[in-house]
Amino acid sequence: MVAAALAHRRGATRVGILDCDYHYGDGTDNIIEILKIDYVDHLSSGILTCSSQEFLDSLPGRLEKMKVDLLIYQAGADAHIDDPLGGWMTTQQMRERDRAVFEHCRKAGVPVVWNLAGGYQKDIQLVLDLHHMTMEECLRFF
Repeated sequence: MVAAALAHRRGATRVGILDCDYHYGDGTDNIIEILKIDYVDHLSSGILTCSSQEFLDSLPGRLEKMKVDLLIYQAGADAHIDDPLGGWMTTQQMRERDRAVFEHCRKAGVPVVWNLAGGYQKDIQLVLDLHHMTMEECLRFF
């Protein structure tokens, strides 16, 4: 939210926050509601009640509807199916998720910043591999 507020202060009319951490971003929603922030469009995959494939199928349309000047993307690794505290997407689905986000931003001319989040697997290399995959997809488009 600090990054969104700073971007808005510096001229962004609409800021999107795409929270793809497995767990619902209720803190972000609370800040938006309490401070009555009207320039942020927040989508948290953690609140959706659909399958991972339904989410992936709907993601391009959801991104298109956001109509933002900047997208802040939380690329949660805890969405991986083998994560002990999360898990609803395969490795390939997570790659598709990241690809959809970066491809949309490139085609729409929307600057994107992302942070690596989540990932609670005991073998940290598995989490690092997922984060590396996100970077690979970003580099395909930027």
